[in-house]
Amino acid sequence: MHQDLAYWGLGEIDGILTAWLALSPATPQSGCMNFVKGSHENLIVPHEDNFDELNLLSRDQEVKVDVAKEDKSSGVLSTGEISLHHGLIVHGSGANISHDRRIGVVMRFLSPHVKKTNNALDYGVPMRGPYDTGNYTLCDAPRGLFHPADRLRYEEI
Repeated sequence: MHQDLAYWGLGEIDGILTAWLALSPATPQSGCMNFVKGSHENLIVPHEDNFDELNLLSRDQEVKVDVAKEDKSSGVLSTGEISLHHGLIVHGSGANISHDRRIGVVMRFLSPHVKKTNNALDYGVPMRGPYDTGNYTLCDAPRGLFHPADRLRYEEI
C-alpha cells in the first residue's frame, strides 16, 4: 500500500484527483485496489522502496506503517466503472490470483495551481477553464491511435 503523493514531487496538496477506469473486472481475486478509510486526511506517512521485480510500481513503494484489516475498504469495479481517489489516500492492490488480467487506465486531473515542488518541467492536457499558470507545458489532446505527431510528443516527454 502507498500514497501517490509520496513520490510525485508535488508535496502534500489538494487539487489533484486520480481516476482508475476498469477495462476488465477488478475483483478481490484479480487484485482490486484496497483503500484505507480516512487516510487522505493525514500527511504523507513514511514509505519504503523495495524494488520487487514482481511489483508493477516502479520502485515497489510501500507505507512503513501497519494497516489494520478492518481499516481497509475494497474497491471492486466492473468493466467500465471508475474509482476516484485523493493523492494522500493510502491504497494498493493485492496479488492477482485469478485466471484473467486486471486491466485499467489511470487518469490524473490537476488544478492549474498545482506544480512540482522542485519546479521541474511537466506536461499536461488542458481539460476546461483557465490554465495559464505556466506550471505545465500544455499539449494538445491526442490526434489518433499512434498518430505520428502524438508519437513525437511522447518521445519528447
